Order: sequence, then C-alpha cells, then structure tokens
Amino acid sequence: MEIPGNEFRINKNKGVSEVPPKQNKPAAEKVATAGPVAGGEQIALSVKAKGIQKALETVQATPDIRTEKINRIKTEIAEGRFQINSEKVAEKILSELLTESEFIE
Repeated sequence: MEIPGNEFRINKNKGVSEVPPKQNKPAAEKVATAGPVAGGEQIALSVKAKGIQKALETVQATPDIRTEKINRIKTEIAEGRFQINSEKVAEKILSELLTESEFIE
C-alpha cells in the first residue's frame, strides 16, 4: 500500500520500504538516528517512519481471521438462517473500488 504524499510503502509481509522521492523533502524534518549497526552503517528514521512502523506492527499482530464471526456464520448456514444481501455486497464492492481508486494516480 502506498500512501500519497508519503515517502514510505507498507507491505504487510515485508515491512516499511522507502519510495524513491519525487521531489525535495523539507530540511526541517525531524530524524531519529540509531547507533552504528553491522558494517559501520547507520539507520535514520523520521518520526513519521516510526509511527508507520508501529502501525505496521499492530496490523501484523492482528489476526487475519475473525474466528468468532466465522463460527457464527457457519452456525447460521447449518441452521438455514444465513442470508446474503446482494445489494449490501454490491455497495461494499463499489465502495472499496472507489476508495482504492483515490490512491491510484
């Protein structure tokens, strides 16, 4: 997922990666610097990058499967009570498409 106006891309499995800059960044951006790492290199993360990394860790810690909801739906299907509202499904699909298209250039 790339966030417009941001220089980072979030990938749930690979973490936060930097997107090549399209324009010059402001010089006044706050940067936190970690100590030396293997090979004598340094890592510098902006406050914004630290926030993005924390959000990514939260997403990764959240289970992809909502077990309670799945069990409820399985029970409803078995009892013949589960009904699909095709209008709501269509609205949700269109809503998702419109939301995604806002981030596509």
